[in-house]
Amino acid sequence: MFKPLFCILFTSVLAVCTRSGVALGVALDSSHPEALMSAIMHAYRSGSGQIVIPHGVYKLPEPRGGFYLSFKEMKNFRIVGKGVTLLRTDPTKGGILFDHCSNVTLEGFTLRCDPLPYTQGRVIAVDPAGGYIDLQLCQGFPSLGIIGEFAPSGFGDLFNPKTRRIVGGTPDVGYDRVNSLGSGRYRLFSNGHVSATWRGDIMAIRGIWHPDVQLLGCNRMVIKSVTVEAGTGFCFCEGGGDGRNQYIDDDVTYPPKPLGANVRPMLSADADGFHSGFYPIGVRHGPTLIGCRFEGMDDDGIAIHGAYLRVQNIHGKRIVIQSDDGEFVRQGDTLKFYNPKGGYLGEARVARIAIAKSYKPRRQSKFTPYGHASQFYRAYLSQSVPDAVFADYISDVDRDGSGFTIRNCTVKNNRARGMLIKADNGIIEDNTVDGSSMEGIVVAPELNWNEAGCSCNLLIEGNTIENVGDANCGPAYMAGAISIVAAPQVGNFCVGSIGHNGIVIVNNRLVDNSGLNLLLVDVGNGLVADNLFSHSMYKSHGGSIFCRSTLIWIQDSRNILLAGNSLVNPGHALKRSLGIGPGTSMVVGITNGVKTEPLAR
Repeated sequence: MFKPLFCILFTSVLAVCTRSGVALGVALDSSHPEALMSAIMHAYRSGSGQIVIPHGVYKLPEPRGGFYLSFKEMKNFRIVGKGVTLLRTDPTKGGILFDHCSNVTLEGFTLRCDPLPYTQGRVIAVDPAGGYIDLQLCQGFPSLGIIGEFAPSGFGDLFNPKTRRIVGGTPDVGYDRVNSLGSGRYRLFSNGHVSATWRGDIMAIRGIWHPDVQLLGCNRMVIKSVTVEAGTGFCFCEGGGDGRNQYIDDDVTYPPKPLGANVRPMLSADADGFHSGFYPIGVRHGPTLIGCRFEGMDDDGIAIHGAYLRVQNIHGKRIVIQSDDGEFVRQGDTLKFYNPKGGYLGEARVARIAIAKSYKPRRQSKFTPYGHASQFYRAYLSQSVPDAVFADYISDVDRDGSGFTIRNCTVKNNRARGMLIKADNGIIEDNTVDGSSMEGIVVAPELNWNEAGCSCNLLIEGNTIENVGDANCGPAYMAGAISIVAAPQVGNFCVGSIGHNGIVIVNNRLVDNSGLNLLLVDVGNGLVADNLFSHSMYKSHGGSIFCRSTLIWIQDSRNILLAGNSLVNPGHALKRSLGIGPGTSMVVGITNGVKTEPLAR
């Protein structure tokens, strides 16, 4: 059809203007941050396929909703912001939300919350009786009242101001009351142990928790070269949807010093660097993380998990399932069953399922800690699980983030674990975990957080784990620099059943780790081969419920092969290289699976 010349010219100019950052008659640059959202949406609706934001610092206007930028059901679009910094001034609002979007790329942005969503101060006095500590806020950092959510109660962590790492041997420092002493000084009344040795250390206290970049119900997204500074929560997080999202060369790092400050922030973010299974809805296919770097977070580096369902009623192959996370169990999904102590009971495939609209329970199990409204489903299983009863836990393997890949990533100097994995069919390869205050790589479900589940078919290869597990703030049953653990404490394991299966741990370097280096509990069909343990246990580590003087501890496990592992320059606290606990059978390589070499390579 013939088009008038002016229509052709108008369409061409509109497309060029959109690509160059001009939309709706407003020049999009850092002097017009209020035009950012409308410019992005205008480019999307025009069908141009992408928008490139001009470089600069954009101080975003306060949002009406819960996020500064929010995109719903966007598809097949690229938002590029190389050299662009987005400033948020309200830590009670999230950064960027993608809600049920597909095949969208976010590339090149830096997100920063200013003012900081956390604070820090120097310990100037400790009550000899252990009742309180006095804190002098560092110049330029927010008051406890400003950070809000964790005042008047909360917790902090103690940092060595020179190394910028959590002080070895220290716990999370909880407090339940705060008195202002004036001039930036506070008295924090402890609800736990305090020590006079903390005087002079810096205590960092996290504050408001909200996601920085969140994917909700999305699939095939690409988050590339995006940096989060002064993150307010899970810096990058995803929950629900079919998944297969990619995170490439993303960073979480420390922000610049606040105005007037004479020390740098000890924290980069209030919580995890990356979290799959947000709130806590798992994705149907796990994420791919390549070349990411996460440092300084006040929680885990990388976490991948799903949510537990509960057995409401069961009779043979017929079952009523209770769920509180809003995601539907699908026909063909594989369900794993666990007792209330975490013992594995068996698994079955869902042959048929439907919402039980008229179901009214006579009794109902309770979820923790989220407690959303429950939905009930009637399902028919491919086979019965004879030991499963009311209130047992269920994990859905097909929506727990399974099929993930973590490759060439770095996690450094964070509170908590470097990686916390609860999904099947994953690859953890060629990564570095350095300075995590808890353990390096942990594969373990957590019933108390409603985070599922046990893992099968994992490859943990070529990673470097160093200087981890030095603080006493983690669960004692996750005691190893690499820990594969199913149940929360000794004696809780389901005799004759195995939670984790098909775990391959090969060609890893574990260096300068003071506690257990490798812990296998409730593991079947595992391979531990060609790993190097160097400079291990030069000091004792008090956080383990297992043997503290042993390099590798195996318990309640079977069919484990150890071969070609080397122990170099062991420390004085190491008494033996291998310990076998109760409930363990068919371990090959007990005498020659770990060889000691007196000289470093």
